[in-house]
Amino acid sequence: MRVLGIDTSLPTGTVGLIDGGHILYEKGIPIRPGGGERIPALIDKAFQVVGWRPEYLDLVAVGRGPGSYTGIRVGLAIGKGIAYSLGIPLVGVSTLLALAANNPGWPGLVCPVLDARRGMVYTALYLHKEQGNWVELRPPELGPLAELTAELKKEKTPLLFVGDGARLYREEIATALGPAAVFQDREEGETDQANGGVVAFLGLLRWQEKRKDELFTCLPLYLQRTEAEIRWGKGE
Repeated sequence: MRVLGIDTSLPTGTVGLIDGGHILYEKGIPIRPGGGERIPALIDKAFQVVGWRPEYLDLVAVGRGPGSYTGIRVGLAIGKGIAYSLGIPLVGVSTLLALAANNPGWPGLVCPVLDARRGMVYTALYLHKEQGNWVELRPPELGPLAELTAELKKEKTPLLFVGDGARLYREEIATALGPAAVFQDREEGETDQANGGVVAFLGLLRWQEKRKDELFTCLPLYLQRTEAEIRWGKGE
């Protein structure tokens, strides 16, 4: 199947095209603040580079967060618009899973960590199986970093931490878990992003497993209320 992958949940938006298990195009661009309008142009460029027309697509896969509230909605709107106009299915992919799946060669557990501000983090826990399949050991959740590290002390194998929260809180995680905590080494200027090709591949696996079109049911994965919702609840 020919799949378009999109994720705009993080400060770097990404687009990818795959044909079966082969990544044909993958690129990320900064989209914060307010740069989501660059994604349609990047999708057009991807088609030009690969030599496809939009109607060649069989499936659209979109990262549904957690992450930036506005960013998630932008990606979903673009993906749903493309799928609806072409009459093809759409599936949603956890952005945390996409971050974990950037590391298929890691033999143990992968814990993506995203900074949710105010000492809170978005996180999950995954184990890589064969042929790109991942087992979700802990679902996406929001909580204090201290609670996360306390729970992960129960694991008996090394854990690879990925994501902007892993970089931001590296010292705290390493202090809590000692040598069991492993981190990615990134060059200066590199970002923690989901990759469009990985999002597309995960979407393909989900479609092959479920055969369920999520065009009208895929929603943003929000794990906490927006600032506007909090202020509304307080009567402000």
